[in-house]
Amino acid sequence: MFFMETQFMKAYTIKEVSKKIGVPSGTLRQWEKDLNGLLVIPRSKQGVRFFTDTEIELLGKIKEMREKNLSKEMIRHLMQIHLDGRGEEDAAPLPASPPAVTRSLEANPVNDMELFMEALDSYKESFLADIRAEIRNGIRKEVLEEVKKEISRGSVHTVKTISDSIYKTAEGTKSQLKSLSHKIEQVSEDTSETFGAFSEEVARASEGTSEQIRQLTARVSDSSEAASEEFKTMIHYISKSAEITNHEITSLIDTLNKDRDAYLHAMNEEREQYRVDIKQREDIFQDFVVGFRQAAAAEEKAKKGWKFWK
Repeated sequence: MFFMETQFMKAYTIKEVSKKIGVPSGTLRQWEKDLNGLLVIPRSKQGVRFFTDTEIELLGKIKEMREKNLSKEMIRHLMQIHLDGRGEEDAAPLPASPPAVTRSLEANPVNDMELFMEALDSYKESFLADIRAEIRNGIRKEVLEEVKKEISRGSVHTVKTISDSIYKTAEGTKSQLKSLSHKIEQVSEDTSETFGAFSEEVARASEGTSEQIRQLTARVSDSSEAASEEFKTMIHYISKSAEITNHEITSLIDTLNKDRDAYLHAMNEEREQYRVDIKQREDIFQDFVVGFRQAAAAEEKAKKGWKFWK
């Protein structure tokens, strides 16, 4: 555990306090913003947060209130009452602690530098973790939303197209069957009327010859063959329409599969690009930290007349 110790108090980094009370560093920073004016975290000359036992005790009380699901406004109100009731002498214990520790920092520049480097490493880890989480969550949400939208649009389009095609085919088939039935009825009626007329002629012409009877039979046969041929033509047309409909449905399914593969491929490419961007950002930040360390080491080496004691 890294801390500074003087004759007055101990000072802890935000990372150490986070482990000590079991609260993430980002949450501690957010509490400081939400309770501005009531929760005062002291800082070094470089602006690095450090915590004493007083701040840690107060953070523990805030954690207990948060675990009881108290609102931010209620926590501010209770803290204000607590601070007001301590009297003028103890009204602001938090701001009173920074000068003592700050004087210790000024008197011991080596610890000051180590504290700053420790805080910088902690900030780096927290910063990178926040970036990763934000990018990961953002990518996941955007990709899922886009995929859902595209699949929804594609499914609706496919179902609508297939439904329209089936409806049109059914309507066409229904119309064709109706027309075919009408024609068959018409042919049957014509055949019956013709046969009846011929029968009447035969009945009236009792002296008809067998040749006339053969002609009548031939006419009736021709009419039946014509009706049969027309019926076959209609059946062939209906079968062909069904084949075309099946081909359209197969084509629609293939198109949907290709679109899905394209979406998945695009999603994988975007995810890979995000990984590359994250890696580049990490490398840039690492170079920044290394450069800063080198600059700090060079500056410390240049001060030959100084003598540091821990």
